[in-house]
Amino acid sequence: MKQKSFAMLLVLFSPFAYAHPGEHHGNILNAVVHLVSEPDHLAMALIAVVVGVAGARFYRRRAAARIGKTRR
Repeated sequence: MKQKSFAMLLVLFSPFAYAHPGEHHGNILNAVVHLVSEPDHLAMALIAVVVGVAGARFYRRRAAARIGKTRR
């Protein structure tokens, strides 16, 4: 049931994924410049970094708590 709900959400929100109409041709340097120069791309990259750091901290704290419990 959850898979069907998730699939329906993907179908409903997929039109929002088309941020830039048209095709992007060029080399890797053009792609990097595009990603670094657009504020929306920078915001999403910043969000990804924040979520990654928060996840890593949560994982480390939880692992340290487990180790602490097993040593008692």
